[in-house]
Amino acid sequence: MKHPMQRSILMMLAMFIFLFCETSAQFFQLRLVSSASAWQQQDTVGQSSNHLFGYQTVQLALAGEHLSFHTYLQGFNDFAGPLKNEGTIRFYNFYLNYANLFEMVDISLGRQAIFAGVGNGTIDGGIASIRLLDSRLKVFGYYGALPSPGQKFEMISDQKNNNMFGAQLIGMPMDFARVSLSYMQKNIKPETYWALRKDSLFNPVITEISPSATAEQYISGDISIDYDMISAYARSDFDLNQEIFSRIQFFTRVRVTEPFSLTGEYIHREPHLSYNSIFWVFAYNTISEYELGAEYAICKDWQVFGKFGAVSYGDDNSNQVTLGCNIKYASASFSWNTGYGGELAAFSMNAGYPLFDNKLTPTIVAGYAHYKLNSNAPITDALSGAVGAVYRPIPALSLDAQVQWIQNKIYNNDVRLFLRGSYYLGERLNIF
Repeated sequence: MKHPMQRSILMMLAMFIFLFCETSAQFFQLRLVSSASAWQQQDTVGQSSNHLFGYQTVQLALAGEHLSFHTYLQGFNDFAGPLKNEGTIRFYNFYLNYANLFEMVDISLGRQAIFAGVGNGTIDGGIASIRLLDSRLKVFGYYGALPSPGQKFEMISDQKNNNMFGAQLIGMPMDFARVSLSYMQKNIKPETYWALRKDSLFNPVITEISPSATAEQYISGDISIDYDMISAYARSDFDLNQEIFSRIQFFTRVRVTEPFSLTGEYIHREPHLSYNSIFWVFAYNTISEYELGAEYAICKDWQVFGKFGAVSYGDDNSNQVTLGCNIKYASASFSWNTGYGGELAAFSMNAGYPLFDNKLTPTIVAGYAHYKLNSNAPITDALSGAVGAVYRPIPALSLDAQVQWIQNKIYNNDVRLFLRGSYYLGERLNIF
């Protein structure tokens, strides 16, 4: 007997093929990405293990005039480490979308990602959006179960207590302004399990553990403006369960002159804790971050910048200064940190130059850090570097390779190899 998720998928595919029969042409897109990384991991002092990670990503879309099918999945295996032969497959999305129904409605069904203001995550369910007032007003709503652990190709067993739903209202009162109001509720109840626990006489007994259900419920508003020389963004999230503002954010950029800009940002955040979670019993501090910056474009391909930032943990503070420059084929930066987060002086640079009509691009990365974790800790140095190349013989094919090296007090000489191949296919079909 087929699993409910498998039955629903077969029904979706049957409906998909039936509806596509009514279209004259379909656009097929396929992206395959194969990658591997190899290194030696220091598990404990004097003991290490070799690892060879392999990834295979498949991204596929088949779209007609209104109806489209999308899926994105990734396979993983450690071919050399302790977890070898324990390969996994994760389905990040698998859904049907019908666009422009009545020239104003979009509907999608299946596993899909949510990006709706305060609502973020993945659901096995449905999304609907309606465009009104010549697309100046958009209403977006969603409901679905949370995906199964490990993004498996199945529905979670307890959908009643593991779900997410919400809505977002987006308006454009003026061409240079965008306003949004969003709501999200997420319910999470981990599965019960059996474990050894002590009885009243301290004897070990097998006990069923039933974790408590937790919940998150937020409402959020944000506004973005890009007018003349000023662009700004403001956002506020309110935790309805704890009745506190969990996040307050403001960012602005002022173009004083054509090449010279000033930036400023403020973020206040409360720890993200689910209602009725065990973490409520712990004491915690809020975090406030400030940053001021300046950017100057010397010419089209040269830009220099500087930033000063501070983080307040309540009774303690950390400061950071960053200076850097960007040119057409390279960038470099220097940062200096002091305070509660430790002391750090670090320099990094990277460069890449295209050759043979952009078919081959050698790359190089280098970094140095001089740091200590607190005022009583010893000073530590870390040196890192990487060399690689990107080869694109044709626009649809890309081959990447990089060798990374790091040296610090934990890894005397750590070398890692990364390989990646990407292939893209896009064709217009007439198969139905």
